[in-house]
Amino acid sequence: MIFHIQTLKEKYLRGWERQATVILLASALILTLHRFYTRRSFFNRHFAEYFGSGPLAESYPYYYWFLTTAITLLLIPILVAKFGTQEKLSNYGIQFGNQKLGWRVTGIAWILMIPVVVLAVSVYPPFAAKYPLCKVVASSWQTFLLYQLAYGVYMFSWEFFFRGFMLFGLERKFGNYSILIQTIPFAVLHYSKPLPEALGSIIAGVLLGVLAFETRSFVYGAAIHWLVAMTMDVVAISFRYFFF
Repeated sequence: MIFHIQTLKEKYLRGWERQATVILLASALILTLHRFYTRRSFFNRHFAEYFGSGPLAESYPYYYWFLTTAITLLLIPILVAKFGTQEKLSNYGIQFGNQKLGWRVTGIAWILMIPVVVLAVSVYPPFAAKYPLCKVVASSWQTFLLYQLAYGVYMFSWEFFFRGFMLFGLERKFGNYSILIQTIPFAVLHYSKPLPEALGSIIAGVLLGVLAFETRSFVYGAAIHWLVAMTMDVVAISFRYFFF
């Protein structure tokens, strides 16, 4: 029995690289926790009764979602990266890196995406119905701005996990293939989005991965993701206001 276990150990564990092993196992655990404990339905089942039913009660599950995402996809991965792999956090893209390239691409990408978003909302009604995710935030610009800031924290956390923690954490072992590896769960987690957006997440995952490698930072991907998301919300609200 002991010999058999030793044989299996030699067969399956020989050559395993510490950092990649920690990142892959931690990613599976983190995404599982994220899936079960950050959902709005979880908040509604366990916490909603303690927050009352005011005019903005609809937004509370979203703020819970954004906050718990910051814990699961940002704070926990940072702790794993720092103490589990003993690497510098800058090696996971927590830096500005090549700012000249990064901010230039961010600006260009956002400008190019504006007409795409407008066209998408115009020709595909589910976009206008889907966004903003929390409809009550359109009631005032103050509420909308607070929501977008919280949404930005969510996007920052999301980008760090995929284009920081996973991408750079797997680079040493898998090289450029880490771009494709992190794209898989990134795309899967878009399952609830409208189909064009879900399919587009595959392309976005690859392009944002390339941008992260070129700049050695996930920050610019987070900025692009946030700007496009805000643009979608603004366009969707405007479209409903003027055409419905």
